[in-house]
Amino acid sequence: MGYFGDVRRYGQDTVTEAYAIRCCIYLPLAVICLVLMVVLNIYHFSPSFNVRRLYIPALDKSLNSSTNASIIFDLSFTNTEKLSNVYYDPVDITFYDCPNQNYSIANFTIPEFTVKAVELNAFSGAVNATGLDFKAAKREIADNGFKVFHVSVETSVRYDYYGFWKTKRYGYRRGEDVKIGDTGAANLGREMFVWFRVALVGLVVMFLSTDLYF
Repeated sequence: MGYFGDVRRYGQDTVTEAYAIRCCIYLPLAVICLVLMVVLNIYHFSPSFNVRRLYIPALDKSLNSSTNASIIFDLSFTNTEKLSNVYYDPVDITFYDCPNQNYSIANFTIPEFTVKAVELNAFSGAVNATGLDFKAAKREIADNGFKVFHVSVETSVRYDYYGFWKTKRYGYRRGEDVKIGDTGAANLGREMFVWFRVALVGLVVMFLSTDLYF
């Protein structure tokens, strides 16, 4: 009986030791996983803003007219978050006739909207420019080959946690200089670069998640 009792005790000690080893391995991994999940949910990548197209007919030399004071635009807002949606309050769009933003020539407001994770929302429209000296702008284009305008956006954004609850509002302000030539247009397609960034963020998150569960 003593021999078999020793064997049983030895077996129990072995099981206990193996269990302790597993705890020592998996517990730190679980803590690391939890910390990373919290960090991924607390820290958010700021959404990007891009001017995809800007056209001012009055500066198009082929039209030979300065009566059309409209600004035709195509803007995009991209969410590079893998797990969170981005909720925009109404977005104020302001157009300036120079990069230093001394004088605004038009403004426009986009109603509140949501950009889902790893998606893009595009907005197109037209506004009338007021106070822009088209003759001076054409002279500048003739001298330099282009005139620089500036487009700025200002709003507040919120993020969600897996769709259950939302963060507080964060101020969001971005701007972009746009060069307009004698065609009156500036085509600024950046979708490939933006989606490359989105794909890169997604791959990093996937890589981290895969490593944690080995």
